[in-house]
Amino acid sequence: MSVVDIKSLIKAYPDPSGAGSVPVLDIESLKLEAGKHTALRGTSGSGKTTLLHCISGMILPESGSITLLDTDITTLSEAARDRFRANHIGYIFQSFNLLDGFTALENVKLGMQFADKKLDTSRAAELLEKVGLKDRLHNKPSQLSVGQQQRVCIARALANDPEIILADEPTGSLDPKTSAEVLELIKEVADGKTLMLVSHEEQVLSQFEVQLDLETLNRAMAL
Repeated sequence: MSVVDIKSLIKAYPDPSGAGSVPVLDIESLKLEAGKHTALRGTSGSGKTTLLHCISGMILPESGSITLLDTDITTLSEAARDRFRANHIGYIFQSFNLLDGFTALENVKLGMQFADKKLDTSRAAELLEKVGLKDRLHNKPSQLSVGQQQRVCIARALANDPEIILADEPTGSLDPKTSAEVLELIKEVADGKTLMLVSHEEQVLSQFEVQLDLETLNRAMAL
């Protein structure tokens, strides 16, 4: 069963010169099956993050459909897309996007506030323990290593038990040892969930049985 079903997706950005627009994505078809882990290969600036932003509903394409769990999110209002994302999608950012003034526990709890579920402090603590931060619940991002901050980001992405997890270059800021640990952790916590991870690092991509190439998918890039 397809959890993500993209058809005729076109996304463009205004040309800096003011002359029209620059196509970034032109994808005829892309499907992600339930429970499958997929790695998406793409060079820097190829549109990987833009694709994840479209799938998550953070931005809308110029045209096409993005059907997640039988809902075409391109037909939803911004508020409805935000709510859908909170309930069904976990997003792991490369830059973490943690709030500096909040502890690890508070950052994970914030990820729960927009979903249609009761705020559960015990679940937030359990998730942080699961990613190896049992003794860092009350540390703020500045008191955590880069690898530990990424682990908080992973726990936050799991906060609402999403069916879909999107990971945007999650090892891009990490050293090789920490990168391997975080990658293994992501695959472990995403067991049974639909995962799409984007990267340009071959050592990361090689860990996935299912690999896609954005340049191959993207008709616009081939023009």
